Order: sequence, then structure tokens, then C-alpha cells
Amino acid sequence: MLATAVVVIGVAAAVERLGPAVGGALAGLPIVLGPGFFFLMREAEAGFVAQAAGYSILSLAATQLFLLAYIVMARRVPPLICMLASGGAWAGAALVLKALPPLPAVGMAVFAAVTFAAWRTGRGFLRPSTAARRSENRAMLVARGLLAGVLVAAVTAMSGRLGPTGSGLLMAFPVGYTVLSITIHERMGADTAAATLHSAILGTISLAGFCGALALTATALPAPAAFLAALLVSLAITTTLARRSRGR
Repeated sequence: MLATAVVVIGVAAAVERLGPAVGGALAGLPIVLGPGFFFLMREAEAGFVAQAAGYSILSLAATQLFLLAYIVMARRVPPLICMLASGGAWAGAALVLKALPPLPAVGMAVFAAVTFAAWRTGRGFLRPSTAARRSENRAMLVARGLLAGVLVAAVTAMSGRLGPTGSGLLMAFPVGYTVLSITIHERMGADTAAATLHSAILGTISLAGFCGALALTATALPAPAAFLAALLVSLAITTTLARRSRGR
């Protein structure tokens, strides 16, 4: 829970200091999926974990539509409405995508197609961002970071009781993006929020890498080795994206 709060606060600070591109890349760190699957792997069989990871990939495709919906609406409606409507977009997409088989190849193909479409479409709604900082909201930023941590703890606690389908979908629900989007929107404006979330579309590739690696290795390796392999894949993708973004 505390780690999630630190990451949410840290990403917001990174947006202020390093710009939306780097901040969005860092937002792809597995702050929900990591703890969620860590505890799930301690309680469930390897086949259950692999299947849940497959559903998480499909859920991450829905997350890309969450991000796109927020980008499209950011300059048109208040942050709370953006967040609620984007959450509805995720829910609708997740309900459709859960009908697909939780195979890594299927999930990654769907994720890649949705990611490409969301990235290309989202570019048309970006505007130059000035990142107007509102320092008086620092206490609110900390409070929202802690709220994100509480939500992550709740998601992790519930996921193991819902079967592989519910567990995989719920653990990939964009909890961190939900808190981060409304926080950056209010602190730094709609243009910076849209730019950050557009970068986060690529950042989410890190989460898909985590789930894909876990789906492939959960039944082939001991649980600690499978989790470590998935984590290393995710961190490698995030590091590459952050360096690429900073080099622009």
C-alpha cells in the first residue's frame, strides 16, 4: 500500500520535473499487478496464476481505452467526469474482452492492436502543455497517493476470491491511472494530463510484459523465479521507455 502511494506521488513529481513523457512511462510500473500476483502466487496453483495473467493482458487492453477516453475528454469536461467516463469505457471493454480465451498469444495480439490504435488516435487530441503547477495542493497529492494505496490493498484482497477471470481482470483495473489522471489534471491542467496519459499508453506495455511473462512462466518455473522473471521484463521495458522519452 505504501509503495503504491510513493509511486503515484513520485510519478506526479516526475511529470513536474521531467515532463509528461517520462512521467507517463514511469506510470507503467507494476504497482498493482506486482503485489497482486505476488500474494496470488502464494495461495493459488500455477495454472490458476497463468490463466489470471492471461486475463490481465486482456484487461490491460481495456486500460488503453480508459487512457484514450480520458485524453479525448480532458479539455472538454471536469476531471471527475473524465475519470468516471473513462472508468465506464474500461468496464465496457473488459466485459467484451473477457469472452476471449486467456492465451498469452491472443491477449498480446489484442493488446498490441488496441495500443497502436489508442496511441495513434490519442495524438490528435494533444496540445502543447505548460504544466502549470499548483503547489498548494501538495497535501491533497499525498492524500490521493495514500488513497491509491488503500485501493490497491482492497483489489489485492478481493482478487483471489473471484476465480482466474475475475482475479485477472480486477488486478489489471487501472487503479493507479485513475488516481494519477485526476491528480495531474487538477494540479497541472488538461493538456499536461492528456500528454502524460498518452505517454502512459506506451508505459502500459510494461504491465503487459509483466503479465505475458508470468502467463508463460507460471507453470514452467518455480513461483519465485516466474515472478522475478516477470518483474525484470516489466522493469526493463519501463527503463527503456523512460530513457527513450527523456532523450527526446
